[in-house]
Amino acid sequence: MNQSVGKALRLLQLFTSERPRLSLAEIARMSGLSKPTAYRFLKALEEEGVVTRSSINQDDKQYQLGLRLLELGNFVAEQIEVRKIALPHMENLRDEVNEVVHLVILDRGHAVYVERVETDQPMRLFTRIGLRTPLYVGSAPRLLLAYMREAEREEILSQLKLSPYTESTITDPDELRKVLQEILEKGYSISYGEYVAGTLGISAPIRDHTGNVIASLTIAIPGDHFSQERTEHIIARLKRTAGKISRECGCMFNY
Repeated sequence: MNQSVGKALRLLQLFTSERPRLSLAEIARMSGLSKPTAYRFLKALEEEGVVTRSSINQDDKQYQLGLRLLELGNFVAEQIEVRKIALPHMENLRDEVNEVVHLVILDRGHAVYVERVETDQPMRLFTRIGLRTPLYVGSAPRLLLAYMREAEREEILSQLKLSPYTESTITDPDELRKVLQEILEKGYSISYGEYVAGTLGISAPIRDHTGNVIASLTIAIPGDHFSQERTEHIIARLKRTAGKISRECGCMFNY
């Protein structure tokens, strides 16, 4: 990659949900660039609409990501064919179970939430479209990890640092491998409070025309909305819906 392009992209990655606005001084410090160099990159990005200034105060320029990124992000989302196919089925599933439904895919060693269908319930979950999470924590990421080719899965497992997000996060490699094998045997993944305390996650695989798993269809249930009977009810409908989406993606696998 051209060094200038790489530096510009790294500047964009400095912005997060925790720090949506940054000053020139902060960007220079965090990137390791001099202020004049950082300003030159920011000016070019600003001209393309990728970043914008949120203040006209010359002594305190604040930068934030521009709307051009939202436009490009929408283009990327539209290119994800499984998202288009899955969305109406996700809405139907949401109506059946009255819980939030997610679509999660694998991207560069992480799980990425690419679609979300809300309910009218007042309780909100800490998930959003674009959220990236490690593959060992939660039902959706772990399902994607379980269905990888064995060599690829083992390579990722050897590199993972199993840090806890909650008291329920699996941090023992042997226990994680056991859970991954159980996912393959059952055909679905389930977790409780591993990424967000008090939340039950249930996920089923979506396959393409080759039979490979390309996405995870996930229901997230907050608080005390679940019981054993209701969980079994939701698993059945989740697997049925994942099967419908898979068949529309060309899969002949018998769910």
